[in-house]
Amino acid sequence: MAQRVVLIADAQGDDWGLMTPLLGALSDVGAMTELFTDCTAGLLSAVRGGTDLLVIDMDTPSFGGLDSLVKIGRIASRVPVLLLSTEDSNARRMWAVEVGVVGYVTKPVDGQALARFVAKVLRGY
Repeated sequence: MAQRVVLIADAQGDDWGLMTPLLGALSDVGAMTELFTDCTAGLLSAVRGGTDLLVIDMDTPSFGGLDSLVKIGRIASRVPVLLLSTEDSNARRMWAVEVGVVGYVTKPVDGQALARFVAKVLRGY
């Protein structure tokens, strides 16, 4: 059975251009991916259960404020969370480590390296 990955990312219509390497990496490891452009809807789906990995694009417009950061911290204690961002910020990376996020990847994403990382997370390290 395919592992379930929830991906929260911004996309205009069907334009997933920047996410193509990530989607390819998830496909390469046999993950069934659910895509959300709305952070709240994606987080709700992830907490309902059955999620093996939650991937969040921190640059998604609907991802906003301290409330979302707190929710991610709570979810990370139960579901592995991988964060994506164009911002290579030490403060964000430190926060991610503090709340238990399994990875923080700066975009653009290297699809092959990401596929190896995702496979490792889905295998349980």
